Amino acid sequence: MTEDELDEENERVRRSEVWQGILAAFGCRRPPPPPLTYRDSPMADRVEQTLNGKDWNSLTPEELLAIRLDLTTLRPEAFWYYFASFTHNALLAEDDIADDPGGWVVAALTPLPSGASERLRDRIQALSGKERRAVAEFIHWYDGETYLAARDRLLSLWPL
Repeated sequence: MTEDELDEENERVRRSEVWQGILAAFGCRRPPPPPLTYRDSPMADRVEQTLNGKDWNSLTPEELLAIRLDLTTLRPEAFWYYFASFTHNALLAEDDIADDPGGWVVAALTPLPSGASERLRDRIQALSGKERRAVAEFIHWYDGETYLAARDRLLSLWPL
């Protein structure tokens, strides 16, 4: 095995480990009841229509792409239920249709310079310790994949 092949295999294993942690932490979550969003923006209706009645594991990359900019409209229960879909696509999907699904989730979990918004605090409070650890593992994996503009704020909010 060449060094490049070994690096590729190690990355595949790491992605799988992060995914297994997410699945173990979030796999027992049930679909949230409507409304899924706060319904306070024009995009909320589109998000509701896209997600209504769908399990996290049935969303297509095209559907993820359609709602990627509107994740902050989701109520905490819906955000965490569909978190698995975005992270699965970021970690394991072979195609690139969803336009960096990990980046959109990470952006929704990044505090503003002034601190965490009320919605972000509500999202965090909705997590168990095991779920919070799985989210932190994903964020730290993602940090190794790309440049994060608000890296210090993000990693201090989501320590390992």
